[in-house]
Amino acid sequence: MAALIDEGIILRKYLLRETSYILKIFTKEHGKIQGVLKGARNPYPQFAGNFELFAHCDLLFYRKKRKTLDLITGCELRDFFFFVRKDIERLTYANYFIELIDVVTAENDPNGDLYTILLESLRLLSGESSPKRICRIFELKLLKCIGMAPAVSACLKCGSGDKKVFYFSIKDGGTICGDCAAGMRGRMRISMGTIKFMEKIYRLPFDRVHQIKVSREVGRETENILNSFIGFHLGRRIRSLEFLGQLEKEGILQK
Repeated sequence: MAALIDEGIILRKYLLRETSYILKIFTKEHGKIQGVLKGARNPYPQFAGNFELFAHCDLLFYRKKRKTLDLITGCELRDFFFFVRKDIERLTYANYFIELIDVVTAENDPNGDLYTILLESLRLLSGESSPKRICRIFELKLLKCIGMAPAVSACLKCGSGDKKVFYFSIKDGGTICGDCAAGMRGRMRISMGTIKFMEKIYRLPFDRVHQIKVSREVGRETENILNSFIGFHLGRRIRSLEFLGQLEKEGILQK
């Protein structure tokens, strides 16, 4: 077995017997891996605190032939994102990020761009920017990276980008002009402000994208569209997103 060195972000952890964990980690160069971390739950663990969810770590692990689980022998913490963990809203969004990454990735399938999107989104979440806006940035960047980005530059039916009224088709994954949308079911109204916001997110790098300002109306419209789009095309529940909705419903977080 050759030793492999990488960095990664912890997506999940599971108990294994009395002293160990199974960790699911999204790594920069090896994609999503699952490995056993032995002795982590001893009274004096070697890697205490290094393996909490969405912690950013340097890893040393061994890939075992004919076995689904790797052996993790080194886990050195890079960033614990303390500021995120102190705030229930930011903490829940961070959990949404790693849950969505887990859903859209396969094991041992490297995607350095997607890894960077996750890491930079967690770093943005550790700053002062709005968690909701960071979430929209994360979702749009992720969808573009995996080839599922909603097409908003022109009408999917006629190709026109000059119409004044557009709708968004969840099923088709993009904008439909008012003329082509006549009688269409499942359409959602989309404003030019939302279209321009989404186009900017697609185009700008992370060191500039956090500077984009949007109105509350555009933010809500983008959130509704992306929630519906992601839920429809993934075909499954995202528990952390449901928890965010519950916190807003109970008035703990602002809608």
